[in-house]
Amino acid sequence: MAKAKLDENFVAENVKLLIEKLGVSATAEVSRIAGTYFVDISSEDSSLLIGKYGVNLESLQFILAVRIKSLTGIDDFEIFVDVDNWRKQKEDKLKKMAESIAEKVSASGQAEPLYNLKASERRVIHTVLTGHPKVMTVSEGEGIDRYLIIKPK
Repeated sequence: MAKAKLDENFVAENVKLLIEKLGVSATAEVSRIAGTYFVDISSEDSSLLIGKYGVNLESLQFILAVRIKSLTGIDDFEIFVDVDNWRKQKEDKLKKMAESIAEKVSASGQAEPLYNLKASERRVIHTVLTGHPKVMTVSEGEGIDRYLIIKPK
């Protein structure tokens, strides 16, 4: 059987099918940068699609990725799903928090550990503070006990 061609239209078609199966009213826009697809969903049922702490959003993203991998046979791509800019707003809050803690660490000279962050949240903070002149970030611990430390350079 011929495998489907992976492009924005194919991703959009699968998002549409998934949303219809869920029985929610929503529209989706798909954009692509290299091998990364960004799916922006707008919906009146956004709280349902996002779920508590974004768990439904993560699941939606996972199911979509698995479906596309199985239909195309391609696995060197990434999919980021956002609903009504929830992820973007959360990322902006994380960035502000990171910068504020970096200022505190710069002033006090004391390292600050940050617990209970998902890997994606730690990545945002690492990225934001990468070029910071006075602080650096390190992840320590394993699995669910992994945490991030912002410390003076």
